[in-house]
Amino acid sequence: MNDPMQNRFDFGDARSVAEQGLKVVTAQFKGVEAFSWNVFEGFDRMRALTYSVSTQMIVKMLDKYSFERFECVFGYEGGLGRFAHIVAFQQFLINQVRDIALQLEEERQRVIFERIQAGQARFYVVKDNIAHAKLYLLQADNPERRRVIVGSANLSERAFGGRQPETLIIFDDDPKAWEHYSREYDAVKETAADKIDMPVDLRSAEISFMETPVLQDPGLTVFQAPPVGEPTPPEIIHKVEELAAPIERVVSSLVSRKNGRYVVTPEAKAEIKRMRWQKGLHESDETRPTSLTIHRESRHVSLSGVHVPLGPDDEGLRRSAEAIVEYINNYELGFVGNVPQLQRDYFTFMSWLYISPFICDLRARAIVAGGNVFRYPSFAIIYGKSNCGKTSLVDTLITSMFGHPSTVPKDNFTRRTLRGLQQNYKRFPVVFDDITRRRFTDHGLEIVKDEGMQPVKEHPCFVLSMNAEPQSFPDEIMKRCLMIYTNTSLPTHKHSLADQLHTSVKDIRDRLTTDLYRRYLADVMDRLDAIQEPRDILRMSSETICDLLEKHIDGPLPKWCQPISWAQYADRRYERAARRLSVLLAPENYRKTAGEGEQGWTLQADTVIVWEKADAFGRSSIKGEIPDFLYDDTTSVGDTFVLWRRQTEEFLGTKIARPGFFRLPWNR
Repeated sequence: MNDPMQNRFDFGDARSVAEQGLKVVTAQFKGVEAFSWNVFEGFDRMRALTYSVSTQMIVKMLDKYSFERFECVFGYEGGLGRFAHIVAFQQFLINQVRDIALQLEEERQRVIFERIQAGQARFYVVKDNIAHAKLYLLQADNPERRRVIVGSANLSERAFGGRQPETLIIFDDDPKAWEHYSREYDAVKETAADKIDMPVDLRSAEISFMETPVLQDPGLTVFQAPPVGEPTPPEIIHKVEELAAPIERVVSSLVSRKNGRYVVTPEAKAEIKRMRWQKGLHESDETRPTSLTIHRESRHVSLSGVHVPLGPDDEGLRRSAEAIVEYINNYELGFVGNVPQLQRDYFTFMSWLYISPFICDLRARAIVAGGNVFRYPSFAIIYGKSNCGKTSLVDTLITSMFGHPSTVPKDNFTRRTLRGLQQNYKRFPVVFDDITRRRFTDHGLEIVKDEGMQPVKEHPCFVLSMNAEPQSFPDEIMKRCLMIYTNTSLPTHKHSLADQLHTSVKDIRDRLTTDLYRRYLADVMDRLDAIQEPRDILRMSSETICDLLEKHIDGPLPKWCQPISWAQYADRRYERAARRLSVLLAPENYRKTAGEGEQGWTLQADTVIVWEKADAFGRSSIKGEIPDFLYDDTTSVGDTFVLWRRQTEEFLGTKIARPGFFRLPWNR
């Protein structure tokens, strides 16, 4: 009996197959069993069509099975709607395959790289949303031995690892199934995919967008933007969109549109590559985000894909150690305020920043084990008066770590971009300078409060510098971030001193090398290996820094350069809030009746009732920045809030009594 479905379509060419849309395949149920990796055994060739990119899975397949030929067509969840997306996706895919392969043993790396370079492993990427199917075609040298696998599972670790419900349907040695699905695969490959050629030397640095195959191809490139697809998982989309944003600024004016299709001419490609400023773009974080990868097991560290040897030059280490000490000592040359405390606070920040590339591992372990993730903050906020050296400090420390400062434009501080930066920077600290309170509230709170597992194993910490404002930060932020506040600054009228310090800082950065930090990485990895779960990362990091500086500078360590514990830091992070609360609870603000006057306080049993109205600019009272454990939430209403008396006395370090307490905590 003829199948009526068979005659509805013309199977004569790839285009007609590609344009069929939704199809129905009739099949017969024979049985079901648990998935086993054995379904891929016994075959010599494999072709895969997958709608989710998992380069880790691709490398695993190449490493585990000795296919004579392996071919994969990658789909893309976001839809490659712009030429910049095509360029960015090719850049991402090539660098991901390369990076994951580099994690293998050297001999296994060699085998995979040789197979890719010999053309035994080939990769294609779709240009639109046509490749929704998940299809795997396996064939042995024996022409009778063929297997078709279709179903809901993408070629990914998650889908094939048994961590989510998926179904695969297998057709073994079925000529009709083989013919039908081979045509479907070929249709997608021929009409909707571009071949991606890997660079000759995959062990070299990551490729830039200028080196992608679509820009290296001298011919005409034509593509059609796909319709808007269904909502999809954000992991790869974030990465590609982050890479695509700066590429779009470069190529958009050179892409023309004809008959609903986008055209990139050979002349346009040549113009892109001729641009005199391409070297500056290549080195800019806006064009190619700097990334840091660390594999602790193999001690392999790479910066933007370039291997970083951990064995430093002794002379460079000595010069860098002396330069760091000189830099922090410079705050004694004219800064007004509590300079020793400023130096101590900035050394605390340095200790956190140096160990920050390992915080993603420590947070993940703490979350799984139910530990205290607050001890591993992924955000640091430096705020205080202008001219207190915040920006210069961050730039100098980042230079000591990676050889150059790196700051992301503050306009990119948006929720969407922050997620993309988490994906692209890996372990490289993301620095934003001069972020306003409004922008932080609108875009940063969500990520700061997200204590769940990140979508990628390696993700960065964030550094924000902000100018001081009358209102501080709420407790939910204070306990999740490393908070560094200072009211010490360089007087603005001392122009000659400012010029002198600027010259000194430039000289210090010229002398800085990455040798100190490379030795630090090796030493701190040894310490991390010796401890199952370090509860005090500040102590571990500060001790490592102090040991290195002591060995490589002449003379004793300065007073600011002493190990700092998490407890010592935690005792001070609410210092500004304590000062403000102490001023509010001054004797002259005592009232017998609650709510009397613009602000005041009174005692009632074992509580302290405090009221303070918003100022003329609408800023709320001190309530938001006082630690939660001080509040009696059941009776606090509006501008009036109730504090537990005993806990407040412990927090301020003094007794509270009518008409006020007799001694402020910092005068004890």
